Amino acid sequence: PTGSKSILITRNLLDQQTSFSATSNDFRFSAAVATFGLLLRDSKHKEDATYDMVLKLAKEAQGKDTHGYRAEFIRMVELSELKASK
Repeated sequence: PTGSKSILITRNLLDQQTSFSATSNDFRFSAAVATFGLLLRDSKHKEDATYDMVLKLAKEAQGKDTHGYRAEFIRMVELSELKASK
């Protein structure tokens, strides 16, 4: 933060072949959020993603939602889906 020059740092990551269903609720929920962003932008990278897919993923990965943020996200996706279908 105090420097004036950036330094490239590289790291190798190993693919542990973890199935998507074996990942944490946090990982799967964040995937739902990212996919929702792709849908909102009508990104070419959304492939066959749908609002229903985002809702299913988010609901299954909601987990402990102490402050209700995940439930609010789910409501936002539901409202966006209604608007998109009009």
